[in-house]
Amino acid sequence: TSDYVKSFFDGETPKKETVWVIGELRDNINQVINGADSTPVRYRYWRKDDRTLWVLDSVARTMPITAGVVVEDGKILDISVLTYRETRGHEVQNRVHRAQYYGASITNKNTLDKPINGISGSTLSVNSMKRMARIALLLHNDVIKDE
Repeated sequence: TSDYVKSFFDGETPKKETVWVIGELRDNINQVINGADSTPVRYRYWRKDDRTLWVLDSVARTMPITAGVVVEDGKILDISVLTYRETRGHEVQNRVHRAQYYGASITNKNTLDKPINGISGSTLSVNSMKRMARIALLLHNDVIKDE
């Protein structure tokens, strides 16, 4: 994780920060999760200026996928699978699939503003990645607006 973090912050690791999931943020995240995962009470992240990096977990079929999501100016700059634990659906790790997320932002209805193509046989893994992308965007917008 530390090399991944450093790669987006000029080779340095910014201080880790915390955002508490309360109020409207909690409601929005609950809407995105929709029972697929339990909602954490807080998320940890790294930040420098208007760039944030989130390491999130979301269950695909039975096991969680751990992904890093980098957001800048309210848009996804990068999404990478850091740990994949399922026996199938690993195609979500491919660069071609992940590139669909680049530049995506969140709409007022808490959906991504660009379509993400599915992968045959990997529907649950794709849905898990989309959830993490949406959560990272909600969290980013929440911490940035507090300034």
